Amino acid sequence: MRLRLLAFLALAAPAATLLPPREALACGGCFAPPTETTVVNAHRMVLSVSPVQSVLWDQIQYAGDPSEFAWVLPVKRGATLQVGSDAWFETLEAATSVRITAPNINCGGSSGGCGALSSSDAAGAGSFGGNEQVTVLHRGTVGPYETVTLATDTPGALNRWLDDNGFGVDDATQPVIDAYVKEGFDFIALKLQPGKDVKEMKPVRIVMPGASATLPLRMVAAGTGANVAITLFTISESRLAPDGFAAAAVPHDLLAWDFASQDSNYGELREKALAAADGGRAFLTPYAQRGSLFSPVSSSAAPFGVLYTTSGSTTPVDTIAAAFAQQGLANGETQDAACGVRFAELAAEGRVVGNPCPAGVKLSDPSCDEVAAGQIDARDLACGDLDDLAVAMIGLHPKDVWLTRLEANLPRAALDTDLVLSPG
Repeated sequence: MRLRLLAFLALAAPAATLLPPREALACGGCFAPPTETTVVNAHRMVLSVSPVQSVLWDQIQYAGDPSEFAWVLPVKRGATLQVGSDAWFETLEAATSVRITAPNINCGGSSGGCGALSSSDAAGAGSFGGNEQVTVLHRGTVGPYETVTLATDTPGALNRWLDDNGFGVDDATQPVIDAYVKEGFDFIALKLQPGKDVKEMKPVRIVMPGASATLPLRMVAAGTGANVAITLFTISESRLAPDGFAAAAVPHDLLAWDFASQDSNYGELREKALAAADGGRAFLTPYAQRGSLFSPVSSSAAPFGVLYTTSGSTTPVDTIAAAFAQQGLANGETQDAACGVRFAELAAEGRVVGNPCPAGVKLSDPSCDEVAAGQIDARDLACGDLDDLAVAMIGLHPKDVWLTRLEANLPRAALDTDLVLSPG
């Protein structure tokens, strides 16, 4: 039985459950050895933008089982790479997903009617060789990865260096890489340390000085198929929207519920909406909320407030920040059970979050000092080593922060230009 949906289209279910991430994800240019067949079919990223820094998180997972992989990202000078947490992506994914709830059916009395109701540095780390046309700015280990930051002004030199050092770069990427070289970008490349398995891959985050709401879509094309699904979460003091891409919308009046399968046609409508808008060069914005990281929010399905629960926990929480802390505990990524309570104090906080550490240094580093008078210390937002939320908030005022979710299913031809985001 399929009914036109007078039921609920919800930003989140009354009790959203945090689930593991999907497979086959990546962001930067992803490469595999010629003997491996590895196709990146989805990218999931988080971008935080403040006046003092921009932070890009990339969740790296793969379809298939490559024995070796390579990841390369063009970055502005001064960028540093750190390891993020699985809890960060798991929480944002679950908290912002569109969920359809079944319509209530009222078949009562004799009426007969039935109706629908409403990092660590290591100078000698790795085995990367030299090349006089490529400068190695930094090398080290971060989590399970060997990392290297490279610079060059010679066309073709970076590809040769990557090939010589086992990154297996597709020859077709050379014009794209050369274009980034001409534009003055450095490059961060990483691979798994010897003895590490692909199951040990963790999200990475790139911390860059200054405000930059741009994603390197041209590099994303490496390793993708005919289409690539993109999910991008943005954290800033504005609702961000893509420039130069159409705005897709799901026609809610066509939503229907199938009682036989206990599912809706939302996925089908979403797919058609993204494909129809400007030949697929389009983004959908299913979630955009100001203050939702630290404040309770309501939805049509949960008018008295959305609650979040994690696997293994029977205690729901009412903010995304608290859910993040709870998920980190469930994952074993933190042992700090008290930080979720501290987050409740930030809902109306108008002070800026300050960074007590030198640029690119983790908040737990002993070199960190004190923040300026009148600022919130970013370390107060960290749950021990679980510090993604704290890093995302540096330079921002908690009460003014927007969390926005953008989705696309871009044809490969649409990856010919970088994604620029603007307030909108």
